[in-house]
Amino acid sequence: MNDSIIGLVGASGFGSVVLPLLEAQNLNTPNMNSEIVFIDQDKSKTNLLGRRVVTEEEFLNLETEEKYFNISISDPEIRKAVELRLSKCNAKPISIFSEDLKTLTAVEFGEGAIVCPHSLFTSNVKIGKFFHCNVKSVVEHDCKVGNFVTLAPGVFVNGNVTIQDEVYVGAGALIKQGVTIGKKSVIGMGAVVLKDVMEGTTVVGNPAKELIK
Repeated sequence: MNDSIIGLVGASGFGSVVLPLLEAQNLNTPNMNSEIVFIDQDKSKTNLLGRRVVTEEEFLNLETEEKYFNISISDPEIRKAVELRLSKCNAKPISIFSEDLKTLTAVEFGEGAIVCPHSLFTSNVKIGKFFHCNVKSVVEHDCKVGNFVTLAPGVFVNGNVTIQDEVYVGAGALIKQGVTIGKKSVIGMGAVVLKDVMEGTTVVGNPAKELIK
């Protein structure tokens, strides 16, 4: 029986990015050295990048003293549901940070964060739970970021910005200082956000405007 095991939910694209970060962190954390597996409901998947793939039920039935998990799936509703199910079964969230993550002072991450290489968080920043930050993204001073938020690659968030829960910010987007992004909004790739975005709104372009469907 293993002392502990870490399940990474989502044996797919982003999971393959997150795995080496988790492997490095696991190796360098004293008294950790847990087995790592992927969790995926597709029973045809048995192995990815040298790691076995198990279903959620199989993961929960594994004989081990401690179970940890993180979720490499972008959809916030799926992330919320998975977090609730696994936490109820006494699996514990684990955050995954790139070794080159740069923070300056008073930066707080909620549980279950994933932060990819070449990312910078400056000062007085508060991040909610199960946050995804992809490569080369920057969050400046005095920002507040909610739960289940995703920053795609190359996002730049200026100071004093508020990003509410379940927001997706597309690759290369720029958010102006002092702006508030409402809950469940989507910021398109390369968008330049100069004013507040209402809850549930998708904005695109430079300057960013609501996408009319």
